[in-house]
Amino acid sequence: MDPNDWRRVIDLGLGLAQGSELAPDEELRALLLRMAPQVALSETDAQQSLTTPAGTAALVREIHRRTREGSYRLGRAFKASDALKAAGDIAGARRALEEALAAEVVPLYRDQLRAVMDAVDAPDDV
Repeated sequence: MDPNDWRRVIDLGLGLAQGSELAPDEELRALLLRMAPQVALSETDAQQSLTTPAGTAALVREIHRRTREGSYRLGRAFKASDALKAAGDIAGARRALEEALAAEVVPLYRDQLRAVMDAVDAPDDV
């Protein structure tokens, strides 16, 4: 997968939100088929969405929504976890991460949450 794919879909989603229209072509189709599994959407669902211009726009919006909401969720969880850990509440720090993990569907974001959870008990100076 191209590392710029995430940025391209975010830009497409922002464009749709501002009233831009999509130019469905093979490049857009390939991009969305690559991105769908990155945000826990099945290939079947993505392919079905790509059969109409409205479905394609809906797919872009959904991928954009999942990346945006997941990113915000991670930021909030990391900030809360750091604050709780700094206050000496390791259990609370872990709980903040667990709650975010329970709500998260994007595999990359889930992996990031697990990595931070694995280190939550370690001292900050390690």
